[in-house]
Amino acid sequence: MKKLIDEIDIQTFLAPAIMVLIVLTFGVVAPDKFGDIIMIAFTWITTHFGWFYALGTTALIFFCFWAGFSKVGKIRLGGKNAKPDMKMGSWIAITFTSGMALGVVFYGVGEGLMNYMTPPGFTGLEGGTAQAAEEALKYVFVHWCFQPYAIYTAAGLGFAFVYWNMNQKFSLSAGLYPLVGEKAYGWRGNIVNWLCLYVMVATLGTNVGLGTLQLTSGIDYVFDFSYDAVVMQMAVIITLAVISITAACTGIHKGIKYISVTNMYIFAAILIWAFCFGGTDFILANTVTSVGKYLDMFLPQALYLDPTGISTWISDWTIYYWAWWLTVAPLTGLFLAKLAKGRTIREFVLVNMFIPIGFVVVWFGTFGSSAIFQQMMGNDIWGQVEAFGFPVSLFAYLNTLPCKSILTLLGFLAIFFSFITQSESMTYTMAGMTAKDNSADETGEQKSPRFLKVFWGGSISLMGFILIQSGGLNAVQKSVVMLGLPILVVIIINCISFAKATTNRVKYDYTLSDEDREKLKLEADDAV
Repeated sequence: MKKLIDEIDIQTFLAPAIMVLIVLTFGVVAPDKFGDIIMIAFTWITTHFGWFYALGTTALIFFCFWAGFSKVGKIRLGGKNAKPDMKMGSWIAITFTSGMALGVVFYGVGEGLMNYMTPPGFTGLEGGTAQAAEEALKYVFVHWCFQPYAIYTAAGLGFAFVYWNMNQKFSLSAGLYPLVGEKAYGWRGNIVNWLCLYVMVATLGTNVGLGTLQLTSGIDYVFDFSYDAVVMQMAVIITLAVISITAACTGIHKGIKYISVTNMYIFAAILIWAFCFGGTDFILANTVTSVGKYLDMFLPQALYLDPTGISTWISDWTIYYWAWWLTVAPLTGLFLAKLAKGRTIREFVLVNMFIPIGFVVVWFGTFGSSAIFQQMMGNDIWGQVEAFGFPVSLFAYLNTLPCKSILTLLGFLAIFFSFITQSESMTYTMAGMTAKDNSADETGEQKSPRFLKVFWGGSISLMGFILIQSGGLNAVQKSVVMLGLPILVVIIINCISFAKATTNRVKYDYTLSDEDREKLKLEADDAV
């Protein structure tokens, strides 16, 4: 026991662990009351701070463009002689699947179809019409393109430079170092670490809830047999938790890498089949049209908050999404930064922002357009969704394609692996943050004890189960909104810190040689 305690950073671990246990206990004892509190907090946050979500997340997009395409983008993480630890393909696979894979599987079919059949109230469109079909995906792209990946990329940049080029700790508070120096590891930094760790458990619990609801609903829909919902949900969560924790214990270069790459192959197989047999011409035409419409209304829609209250669509969907990305972002950013040794900041922005956006356009364009096409052709996917719930949308759609049995199996595997890739990467990161020795070996693997991976992985899984029992999908979705607000503040501060450090490398880049330092000084003097 003493050896275990000696391996844990008690200062970082104890406070968020206690907070998590208190909330979990409350959720177990009074799930209905827990759900009521979530709804009250959701309404208050969206009413009073929706404007801050809109402005803040949009500002992060411009920050990422500046970081990637200014002279700052040429900076190499780890120093000019640093070499990457993994191939580009593996880097892209881990980056994408650790951040968004579960979300795109859950919403890939249903969101576009929902916008077609029940358009946002403020549009004034009638559901199921040709115009609604053409407008449906542009709102999906608002939620899944620039904002989410700018949030992730900005969070990663806020930590990557101070970790690789300033040799700071593997800790979220390290991002504050250029602004406050050693105070980043005092009470200010502790608050940041505690907040982000607790929020991460709650948010990943949300993801556990989404994955579990999709798997159990899919089992019910596909196999049509009765079961005790609570028992089935518990069985699914325990199974996923055991596999995720085991994979996290093997490290980035073993379990996490192999599961991520396998998942990308599954994604590719389903995507290609849907594109070839789901109405190819309509998919191409509708996706291209929707991208054009999205770009045309990108900034107005990013800042639109429906101030007259025509509907609750903006708070129920747009702000929910932004808050979701934000709550996952700090530890996702920490994990993404861990992968980025030897890459330039420009490469970091391209891989973490632009490549995923391209994939999302193809994924939602294919599945959303195809689902709309199938609905127009008389395959009543939406009727199945209304009868069985939103989580079955993927399976209801796959039933309209050839070889539906094989596709359904791949669909289950995609959900299964998508859950695991995100859970394992975040469990790995949280354990590293709360370990006393968070140094890494020559391959970049951390030395965190297994107990921490088991604790955080188990807490995340239990949080997901509690959220489901507190109100199903509605409670799972809305629980994240109240947690995103303080995280947005932290990310903005870290971006300011990043800008200060990268524009004054003479002072803050510890990887510079004396010769490079003198060269930068001369360039600065010439600029003046």
